Amino acid sequence: MPLVIDIDPVAFSILGFPIRWYGLILVAAASVAIWFAQREARRRGIDAQTVSDAAVVAGAAALVGGRLLYVLQNELSSIADHPTHILMVWMGGLSFYGGLIGALLALAVFARRRGLAIRTVFDIAAPAAAIGQAIGHVGCLIGGDSYGIPTDAPWAVIYRNPGALAPIGIPLHPTQAYEAILLGILFAGLWVNRERLTRLGAGVVTGAYLLGLATIRFGLFYLRDEPAVLFGLKTAQVIGLGIAALAIVLFIAARQGYGDRTRLTTEVFPS
Repeated sequence: MPLVIDIDPVAFSILGFPIRWYGLILVAAASVAIWFAQREARRRGIDAQTVSDAAVVAGAAALVGGRLLYVLQNELSSIADHPTHILMVWMGGLSFYGGLIGALLALAVFARRRGLAIRTVFDIAAPAAAIGQAIGHVGCLIGGDSYGIPTDAPWAVIYRNPGALAPIGIPLHPTQAYEAILLGILFAGLWVNRERLTRLGAGVVTGAYLLGLATIRFGLFYLRDEPAVLFGLKTAQVIGLGIAALAIVLFIAARQGYGDRTRLTTEVFPS
């Protein structure tokens, strides 16, 4: 029997400003992710404040990157008439991969400025990102964002609240739940094996995360009602192939010993 979700995406309002469940869960997800990142950073001799600073930078960059890629993909023609709409991130207009790319670039810049090895910073962030994303998808499930195609599977979800982003009254694949579960499994694998992966070289943890993430999303997007853009693949799947390629580059770099994990970024990327 399908699960009926009849939850108002707006949890409550403060002075007329709506506070959405997605935002509250995103805060919880970020808090959990930062806690895990700080724990791993301490193991590597990096203080908690540095992790907190990095989280602020990466979070802001993820928001900007996610919004920009979404607009480029979906709303570029309408922005000229309604330019302020580019700021309305609460309308469900964020691209996951745009946020990921923005966060990676921001962390690379942050690491260099702090004199930290870029791939070491990535390796600290990777498991934390996986658990944060897993929790964040619970917010997507509540609000009906990132919904799947119609299905008659007994575990389908049906949305009843008119504020939901998903179609009302239609049994849908709960792709948000699928992704949350799979990302949770990916996190567990990375966290349990992080020391072993680290011994294989700097960037291996990140490579495993990116490859796992790309694989999960590549498969799940067959259950998302979005148009194909290249060789029958959807935009996220095409980008996912690029993310998987980056993971392979990280594996190769680690195997060849390029940029040993103890080096500072100024040694790997001289000014």
